[in-house]
Amino acid sequence: MENFKILIVDDEVLIAEYLKDVLYSLDFTAVQLAHDCAEAFLMIARKKPDLILLDIRMNRELEGIEIAKILNDEHQIPFIFITAHSDKEIISKALEMSPLGYLIKPFKKMEVFAALNIAMTAIKKKEVDFITFKDGYETVKLLIPDILYVVSEGNYINIISTTKKYVIRYSLKWFKENTLDKGFEHVHKSYIINTTKVDRVTSKSVTIGDVEIPTSRNKSIEL
Repeated sequence: MENFKILIVDDEVLIAEYLKDVLYSLDFTAVQLAHDCAEAFLMIARKKPDLILLDIRMNRELEGIEIAKILNDEHQIPFIFITAHSDKEIISKALEMSPLGYLIKPFKKMEVFAALNIAMTAIKKKEVDFITFKDGYETVKLLIPDILYVVSEGNYINIISTTKKYVIRYSLKWFKENTLDKGFEHVHKSYIINTTKVDRVTSKSVTIGDVEIPTSRNKSIEL
């Protein structure tokens, strides 16, 4: 548990400190605090937490939900909402953000323990849908279903995803070993494709989006 990194985002300093103490008593020792939106994203960039405990209401009424949306859209970091409120409208908006759970103020130690263990189990299951690699000085966790195809160029491979191209010093063999049974096919000596992303097939190539990819003679791809 000491390697599981948690960030608490709550503008009430005493409550955040108390929750940190509860986590320490449960052997979660890699805990950081942030008390506003700017500080939260600074800590995310620096510490790369595995889980965020996020207060729904902070300086502005729905600031926590706004942060949650950015976490989902740009960071793919799971979170648990912290709340002292039971307002139906706010809870409905919070549910749209797909949190891994809720912690109700005032905190009870065993409820915190249960919520974190449920979250850790969910995160562990979801990790199989990511491939992790170094991109320069950054560690990237890329959703496997978002990968369109991979092409080898010398000592590098280009991973083409739905949002970005990554040029990294890895091999096609490494990629295959890390995406077994995930729907990828080695269709050419230089190309691995995500078969679920194929739009068109001919005897000599497949097309993904507007990119035509050559295939070896013995490869038969079906839509």
